Amino acid sequence: MPLSEEEARNVMAEYGRKLARTGLVQGTWGNISVRLDDKYMLCTPSGTDYARTQPEDMIKVEIKTLKYEGDVKPTSEKNMHQAIYLARPDVQAIVHTHSKYACVFAAAEMPLEVEEEELVPEIGQVIDCSSYALSGTSKLARNVVKAMKDGVGCIIAHHGMVACGQNIEEAYSRCEKIEQAAERYINKRWEK
Repeated sequence: MPLSEEEARNVMAEYGRKLARTGLVQGTWGNISVRLDDKYMLCTPSGTDYARTQPEDMIKVEIKTLKYEGDVKPTSEKNMHQAIYLARPDVQAIVHTHSKYACVFAAAEMPLEVEEEELVPEIGQVIDCSSYALSGTSKLARNVVKAMKDGVGCIIAHHGMVACGQNIEEAYSRCEKIEQAAERYINKRWEK
């Protein structure tokens, strides 16, 4: 069952602070959205410190037109969130991060092969990497949707990673697991 707007605002602020605490985002980079219904999504604001984000900071955005309420701009990656919601009716929440180990794969434009069997049921065997496009563009949004297909997320070339879910808790958990798989992959090779 979808969250009310008030519930969505609260959980987004909570998970924004959690992203900052756990190091999955750096500074004001990264963003979160929740689908409210077929017409609207809530997005984190552009350039806001997640450690201080409050429920009232979230911005209501019309999915099809990207028109938003108020004077504060939503995330510059609203196109990416829009494209995922339009392509994937099953997705109810999206978390985009700039986490340390996933960014190594993003810099290398390399898909992540998940080697830990316990992580595969939740995130899949391979997290594909999108083709490169400038941040905040419709081309980046299209590339991300193409790389995600019907999976749980993807690496974004020279950018970061994105994961989705039925709720924000699931999307966040998938980001954590993708980052964990990336860290283990890199550390395993570093030890050799």
